[in-house]
Amino acid sequence: MSLFCNLTSQLKNAIKSNQKFVYFPKTSLSYHFLKVLFFEGFVSGVVEIRSGKILKVILKYNSNATASFKEIKNFSTSNKKFNLSYSQIVKTSTGFVTFVISTNGGIFTNNICLKRKIGGTILCSIF
Repeated sequence: MSLFCNLTSQLKNAIKSNQKFVYFPKTSLSYHFLKVLFFEGFVSGVVEIRSGKILKVILKYNSNATASFKEIKNFSTSNKKFNLSYSQIVKTSTGFVTFVISTNGGIFTNNICLKRKIGGTILCSIF
């Protein structure tokens, strides 16, 4: 889980310093998390380099040079996990915040979890 915290911290710092891209070591968790960010439109691309050992994340900015997200907040740590049932996801999904949730079927956003009617461990929120 500390690798995931490093990943989100580096993303936050890269957005604050207006970097165009950032590199991460490829792990299963980082790859699937970054793919979720790509499909939700928070990053412009995720490319594997150096024989698939490194991920290059191309950050997304609009025409005003503002980032596609302002903040990523980690919820679960190695000591404490925040599990949400499907009914709790229904109550917390307001549309302004996107939650990234680890489920038995993979890593999804709260919107996908609502469609599939599943719950899981909340990893972070993005706004």
